[in-house]
Amino acid sequence: MADWHVQRWQADRLAIIGTIWPFVDWDQRICHGSDPEVRPVLWELPTRLFAPCDDEAFVAWLSDVVERYDGDGIDDMPGLAYPIRHWEVANEPAMQGGHGHFFQGSSTDYLTMLRLASDAIRAADPEAVVLTGGQAGMQTGFVDFWRPVLEAAGDTFDVGNIHSIGSDQSFFSDDYRGFLDETGHSDKEFWVTEALVPTAPEPGEMAPTRDQLAQNTVTGFATALADGASRIFNVGPHDPTGGPGPESDAAYLLLARTVSNFTSATWTSSTSVRFDMPDGRAVHVLWNGANLPASIAGTVVTVNYDGTTVATDAAAFTADVPTLVTVNS
Repeated sequence: MADWHVQRWQADRLAIIGTIWPFVDWDQRICHGSDPEVRPVLWELPTRLFAPCDDEAFVAWLSDVVERYDGDGIDDMPGLAYPIRHWEVANEPAMQGGHGHFFQGSSTDYLTMLRLASDAIRAADPEAVVLTGGQAGMQTGFVDFWRPVLEAAGDTFDVGNIHSIGSDQSFFSDDYRGFLDETGHSDKEFWVTEALVPTAPEPGEMAPTRDQLAQNTVTGFATALADGASRIFNVGPHDPTGGPGPESDAAYLLLARTVSNFTSATWTSSTSVRFDMPDGRAVHVLWNGANLPASIAGTVVTVNYDGTTVATDAAAFTADVPTLVTVNS
């Protein structure tokens, strides 16, 4: 079944993060057979979600999985088009209640599993990149779970991993960067592997319109990238609620097609970000009344969040709505 999915995804040239689900009924019964069953978030998961009982069997299985997709020509999946190099160890392990469970156990239990998994993944594929299981947000309960994990994790992971499904306009990017820094991981990048702009109304306000959601999509993604996120995975229309709508999807694609291969993203004001591109161009994303830097002169072409294009004088330009401006070197 996994091979079938990989073949489909690779036919579309999609990059893949493999999420490790280390739960199987026969193993859970070994040391957790008398522990309570829970309601998993995903129906495919069993009803006990503890760290593996048989560490040796877990490592052997995971080693085989990584070996099958590492593209080294040894025991590879037939027809593998390119390697799978990125592996996420479980998903949202602090999610233990509310909407359901992804894991049962303490921070220490998850850290032990992370160490075992990291060693197995890297032994099978020295070029592999290990991600922590996505942190479901920066709410207190999630921070309390993850803090002892990160403080003791050392180099057991390569990339930090944060989620924000409708919770924060810029996907907790600034707070999570600070969280990694203060727990000893200032040298590590982070990805937002689940990102969805908030669609619910703020207290005392009306729900955002689809046009506002499109504007928020541009500013939210630009902000998160300027705050240090290296990659952002847009949930968008894949959200079970239908997502923020086609206008948001189009705004996301406009931004992605314009700046996706940027080399650096830096704040130029509180409401403007500069993306430096490999060919020497700079793309400025501006909103909320921001102006272009004084060093830019002459006529520029501006592209609004909705794709509207206008030629205007750089010195006179003010971004009344989220706008992209590309400046040649």
